[in-house]
Amino acid sequence: MLSFSRKVKEEIVFNDFDIPCSKALLTALIKVTGTLHLGNGMSLTIRTENAKVASFVHKLLKELYHPSIEFMVSRKMKLAKNNIYVLRVSKAKVILDDLHLMDGLGFPEVPSDAIINTPDTKRAYLAGMFLASGSVNNPDTSNYHLEMSADSEQQAHYIMQLMNEYELNAKVIKRRSKYVIYLKSAEKIGDFLRAIGASNSVMEFETTRIDRSMANTVNRWNNCDIANEMKAMSASQKQINDIAYVIDKAGIEILDSKTQIVAKIRLANPELTLSELTDVYFDETGQTISKSGLHHRFKKISDEAERLRQLES
Repeated sequence: MLSFSRKVKEEIVFNDFDIPCSKALLTALIKVTGTLHLGNGMSLTIRTENAKVASFVHKLLKELYHPSIEFMVSRKMKLAKNNIYVLRVSKAKVILDDLHLMDGLGFPEVPSDAIINTPDTKRAYLAGMFLASGSVNNPDTSNYHLEMSADSEQQAHYIMQLMNEYELNAKVIKRRSKYVIYLKSAEKIGDFLRAIGASNSVMEFETTRIDRSMANTVNRWNNCDIANEMKAMSASQKQINDIAYVIDKAGIEILDSKTQIVAKIRLANPELTLSELTDVYFDETGQTISKSGLHHRFKKISDEAERLRQLES
């Protein structure tokens, strides 16, 4: 079963990106997953654990720069899980210069304004960041969480500010040697997925979230109903105990006539709520009585039972 993060990534790679957006996306992805090699000429290595992301990057690089690309697959040694897809790319300097990822011999932490300069290229850059380092919890979990990671604080804060242009309330935290940009709100996660072009995933996310929320609401209602029923049963049992004690010790005649009727109705209908007892009272007497009236009668019975108990003790 595909993880939700993988579904999001595999939706993004099937979107169409124009040339500026393709470059913005590659800028983010290469910055996070790329490694520059200087032996035997300059080459660029890009690594990912997702085969469709690797194929997507291969396609973009071929369309934009026509390099030679060696496509390799290796397996993670740690716990022997997940393949690693490796692209070894020629024309490294041409690509890095065009994407403004080299500044002399240095590597700038944030993308150039020449690359990120429109709302569409900003969204594409964020899409590239998610493809490179993003993860999001499955929507059927109780803990909503989306995150991406960056190597430097400067880059992390740039990404956070970019996300917050969409009022996402993104935050940054340092985790070991990485800086993590994250969202916790289900609504904001949906907005982010929509911004990076994962509209189908947004639908799945929102539908699952709503279904889960509705199930939780129904459970709360059921629990409330059960609690109220248990409370009513407990009250009914106490009323019956008090009535029985009064009858045993002093006789029902000690109660006034209206209270006697209420006592007899309760003894005959131990399972009924106060609302239901008002209907029975009307059926038997032709007179109405409110729930507060019933409560008042049961209070008189309780007080009388308590008086008799004290006399006996």
